Amino acid sequence: MEPIICPLFNPHSRDLEGVFPLDGKDLDSIPDETLAILLESAPVLHKLGSTTVVRLSQHLIMKGGGSVLPCESESLNLIASKTGIRAPRVHRSFQVQDETQYFGTRGYIVMDFIEGQPLDECWGSLSYDNQRHVATQIADIIEEMQSIVISQPGPLGGGPCRGRFFTDYSAGPFEDTAALEGWFNHKLEICKLVNQAPKDIPSFRFTTFVLTHQDISPRNLILDRNGKVWLIDWAHSGAYPPVFESAALSAQQFFTDFNEAVLCLVPRYPEEELQLQSITYGLITAALA
Repeated sequence: MEPIICPLFNPHSRDLEGVFPLDGKDLDSIPDETLAILLESAPVLHKLGSTTVVRLSQHLIMKGGGSVLPCESESLNLIASKTGIRAPRVHRSFQVQDETQYFGTRGYIVMDFIEGQPLDECWGSLSYDNQRHVATQIADIIEEMQSIVISQPGPLGGGPCRGRFFTDYSAGPFEDTAALEGWFNHKLEICKLVNQAPKDIPSFRFTTFVLTHQDISPRNLILDRNGKVWLIDWAHSGAYPPVFESAALSAQQFFTDFNEAVLCLVPRYPEEELQLQSITYGLITAALA
């Protein structure tokens, strides 16, 4: 099954020999104000909701909008400095105060343009062996991310927690592990109170936090000409329990064969995954409770 809602994009934004606004120009010479204007005029690679990605040059893109927060560039910088994971490099990032936006800011991140095919457009046409090769690469990426242990839970550098397990409205920031556990246990109690979760589901207790993407999906993966996979869109990333990665994959409704191919290669946490599944009512129907 493929997603019903599709992002807008300009096909010319993917051209390998196209002409783009900053071709031949030194990024360091371009002021932030000019970059902000280019978000509205450069060829659109991806536009969905409050987030837009545009092509700046043969080698650069820019992601911007009210949902683009500093933690995304923090995660990408950590990936670049501590791992061999294939992800875009950040060349510049900045925030502009904007009270019309949900988070009170509008963010901009200039990154590498990753040449290749979006996996959501080519997954179904890959042979079984190639699909398996892709899944193995993703499992390796998850293993490398989870080798990075981080003491403070939440987005890198602070801020609200976002992703499947934090409602559509985000949650936090949380100052420590106890605060994060308290939020999850509150959701669990709500679900138990209205008989939407088994009474014997134990309380949440988090002991380890690792680098987590939280949104590994074909729409966020690029397959390059050498068959290598690149992981993009780190908006929901941060330091979370290892189970968050496998639970997010198992809960995805689209590309279920992709999800299963990856899940069979990564560590699973059945009891913790069941805990997260049990608070679905609290994350959707009772999101604001």
